[in-house]
Amino acid sequence: MKISEKGQVLLAKYKKFQKLYFLLLLLAAISFVYLHNIFLMIAIVAFTFVLEAKVYICPHCKKTFDCKRKIQEDTSCPHCKKYLFKDLG
Repeated sequence: MKISEKGQVLLAKYKKFQKLYFLLLLLAAISFVYLHNIFLMIAIVAFTFVLEAKVYICPHCKKTFDCKRKIQEDTSCPHCKKYLFKDLG
């Protein structure tokens, strides 16, 4: 089964955010280790978790899932067990 255009857009959005997520966590680690700024680190990590909660939402059941999961075309939601990118209409 091939994924629809909506599914392809959603897959691209998830993969783009996954790169941003790891970049932000790296920035948080750098701010703590090299700048010795714990408040900046906490702010970056909090911002990352807020973004994760807003972006990684199942299109079927509307529940959030972990962005550290490997995202592929046949990835299914851990809650409703439906494929994330198939049957989006």
